[in-house]
Order: sequence, then structure tokens, then C-alpha cells
Amino acid sequence: MLVLGLVFFTGRILWANGLFASVQTGFFGGCRVLDVPGVSDIEIAEGMAFVAVASARSPGGADGIYALALNGNGKPTRLAGTPKDFHPRGIGLYRAPGGNGLFLLTVNRRSTGKFSIESFEITNAKTSPALVSQGTIGSGLLTDPQDVAAAGPGSFYVSNDTATGPAMRRLAGWGALPGSNILYFNGMMFRMAAEDVYGARGLVLAPDGNHLLAASLTTRSLKSFSREMLTGNLTEGESLTLDAAPEMITLDTRGEVWVAGQANLFQWRDFAADPDHRPPSQVFRVSLSGGAPQAAERVYGNGGGEIAAASVAASAGKHLLIGSGLDGRLLDCSPQ
Repeated sequence: MLVLGLVFFTGRILWANGLFASVQTGFFGGCRVLDVPGVSDIEIAEGMAFVAVASARSPGGADGIYALALNGNGKPTRLAGTPKDFHPRGIGLYRAPGGNGLFLLTVNRRSTGKFSIESFEITNAKTSPALVSQGTIGSGLLTDPQDVAAAGPGSFYVSNDTATGPAMRRLAGWGALPGSNILYFNGMMFRMAAEDVYGARGLVLAPDGNHLLAASLTTRSLKSFSREMLTGNLTEGESLTLDAAPEMITLDTRGEVWVAGQANLFQWRDFAADPDHRPPSQVFRVSLSGGAPQAAERVYGNGGGEIAAASVAASAGKHLLIGSGLDGRLLDCSPQ
């Protein structure tokens, strides 16, 4: 039994990390490359892409929220209004009922290693967007937050790594332990909405508002959670296994989810340690039905030359934006 358990345990780790996975390359379209320190997340609204720019390797002076107009060939512009010590991870947008107000939530990893959720109102989003701070939310429960999804005025979900200590972090990172939870903030306090999640990363609220979608890095899947509207409680439902370990996820106006992920997490870690070891990138489009993921189609794949270790993709009209937290570039692609 011990030998069988060890074989299963080892096989689980090798599968979760994609030791034998490969990437099918190809893309029907063209891309222009925009230089940035690194892309943590992307959200699109009002013909504008809001890009969380920060290198996953170390905090930098160019980190911040950038705006990229999708009606031309301009470059991302850094927005004023963020705190001095601001290094964003995941971001989420919330539109007030009736369209009267657009708000941005972001996970901030400060240079001290402490975390907070920063809230901003976006003014003049269509023409000359600017950020107006709405406040900072902190908690001891935010041990290692990854992404945030707005659920209403003042309420949101946060994916959060919980493993502590080098050994536990390594086991969770390999997929041997869950190592994550999902927190819910109801406007006053945080509480746990889902626990024992494997490698929780990107979050989005499904178009029906009754389901939360979460990228699970170490089960190589996109998970659906049904949510209670009044309490915010989550119940895990259907999931879709992908040909990649997903990181950030975004939702387009057609109600489809865009996923970027890593085929081989061993190569991904090598790239984090050495920028010359460039792993491949791939992007998937996932259809939904009843708030649950149904099928995934690979839309973009390359061997790492154009962009390495893509971690987020967002689609709007004729634009497909692809970013990487470890690679200093953002792709603005035009599918054919």
C-alpha cells in the first residue's frame, strides 16, 4: 500500500506540473509587441484595456495600472492616482447599476511583502481615464492573494494562497496539497467562502451572477462555484480540465472566458529563475453554459519566441491582448 501510495503521489505531481505536456503552436492573425515590465492582469471596458503592469520577479518603479486605447495603435499609458508603494497583481472591474460609475479593484503586493486590496473609481474611461482612490482594505486573512472579482458595490472575492513555510509552500506549488482558499468581502469584513482549493489563481463572475469561475493552477482546470447571493457562500460544482495550468482568466462581452496557462510548470519555474529559459505560451477560449465551463478551444500558441509564459489574455472586438508576468511584453493581436 505504501508503494502504491507513493506511485500515485508521484504521478499526481508529474501530471499536475505537465512534465510530458506539449504546446500546439499557431495563430490565425498577427500581433504587435508592446514593451512593459510584465503584465499581471487585464480588464477591458469602454473601448479601453486596463492593464496591471508589474514584474513577477521583483517590484519596480514602472509598476502600476496602464490604459491602452483599442481604437488605434498607441501604447499603454500609466495612470496616476495609485499609492506610492503599488505593485498590482489581479484586477477586477465593477460597473455600477445603470452604468453610472466604473470601479477597479486590485490586489496590491507592497514592497514590504504585505498585501491589500485597493479600490479606485475610473473617471473619463472612454477618452482620458484617471484613477480616483476609494480606499484600502487589509486583513490578516490576505496571506498571499492572487486575484479579485467584484460581486457588487463594496463586495468581492479574492483567491488566496494559504500554505506557510518552505516545505508546505513547495508541496502546494507542486500540486501535492491544496494550499489555497477563496475569501469573500461583504463590505465590512472578510470570511472564507471556499477552502482546500488547489492553486487558486484567476477569478471572474459568470454572466448569470450566480456562479464564480476560478482557475486552478495545480489541477489544470477551470472550476465553477455556485454562489448564494445574500451570503456570498460558494459551493463547488462542475469543472473543465485544460491542456495547461491556468493563471489569470477574463470574460468577454459574448460571455466566453479567456484563459492563458502553462503547459509545463517545471519550465515555467526555470523561466522565473533564468529569463533565458523561455517556455511556450498558449491561450484558450472557453464556452459556458449555466455558469459552468463546457469546452475549450486553443486560439493561440507559440514556442516562447513571441511571448514566453503567457499568464493572461483578454478579448474585445478585433483585439486579443496577451500578457505575461515574467516576460516584459504585451501582445496586441488581431485574429483573422
